[in-house]
Amino acid sequence: MKRSINFLLVVSFCLVAKLYFQKKEWIKIPVNQDLKPLLASYHSNSVEKYALGFNGLIGAGIWIQLLQKSDYRPVPDERVSWEFSQLDTLTTLDPNNNRAYEFGSIFISVLRRDKLGGKILLEKWTKKRPNFWKPWYLLGSHYSLELHDYAAAAPLMIKASRMTNAPFWLSSLGIRLLSESGQYFQALKSSLELFLVITDPEGRTRLSQRIRALNYSIQKQHWQNALSTYLYETKTLPSNIDELGPQFNRQRRELSSLIDKEQQGDENLAALMNETFHFKLSRNKKDIVSATPSETKEFESIGIYIPPSEKETNTK
Repeated sequence: MKRSINFLLVVSFCLVAKLYFQKKEWIKIPVNQDLKPLLASYHSNSVEKYALGFNGLIGAGIWIQLLQKSDYRPVPDERVSWEFSQLDTLTTLDPNNNRAYEFGSIFISVLRRDKLGGKILLEKWTKKRPNFWKPWYLLGSHYSLELHDYAAAAPLMIKASRMTNAPFWLSSLGIRLLSESGQYFQALKSSLELFLVITDPEGRTRLSQRIRALNYSIQKQHWQNALSTYLYETKTLPSNIDELGPQFNRQRRELSSLIDKEQQGDENLAALMNETFHFKLSRNKKDIVSATPSETKEFESIGIYIPPSEKETNTK
């Protein structure tokens, strides 16, 4: 009887101990602290200073840490992720590690939503390899997709398109980004400069369509400005678009001033810039519309596609 009681006590104790040990957290996963950019930079410089020539070995250890300790929570504003500080250290120890820049920037931008860290890492890459098109392209993509700053993204894309071995479609993308930011004149000026440089037939065809679309948009904008001036001065709506001719012609001179002597010598370019689009006055809308909408429909949207949800977010 006594043995039975002792056995039951031992079994009960084992069951209680089992439940206790199952619920207790013996290994606590460390929470990596997000940092301010200046502190992250200080960390990477300190590691390099005391590496004592073991840069490769330390870099391999950093890769292992990234795989084991990476987090997924969004980074607070004005801070950079712990993952960025590790990648910054890695690229300081090994500045020629292109994969750390390329995949690291995408990794922290997507996984940690670390937009600031991704931007700093890509800017660091452009300084290391200023004549390679990919760092400039990825930095432009980051400004466009992550920061929604199309005005800043466009020049980076255009700069990348002019470099050796850059894809031919980069120039078209850069012009679209300029158009999206409302900089029609700058977009057209860049298009004219690129037209003389690009030799790829498909690239030239795409750029020709872009120049036509920009020319159309600027001409339409000039007619709309002329209408606004007329309404302001007369307080009445004109009977037809011809009455806006004097105001339109004054603004039209700005467009012709974009073409320099070198560009005027190219017959194809001159034909594109001398193309005149026809518009009419819509009295119902009190606006300028195309007189040939079926022919110019493709020119009405010259920017990049932005989902409606992102447009709503950007306007708030």
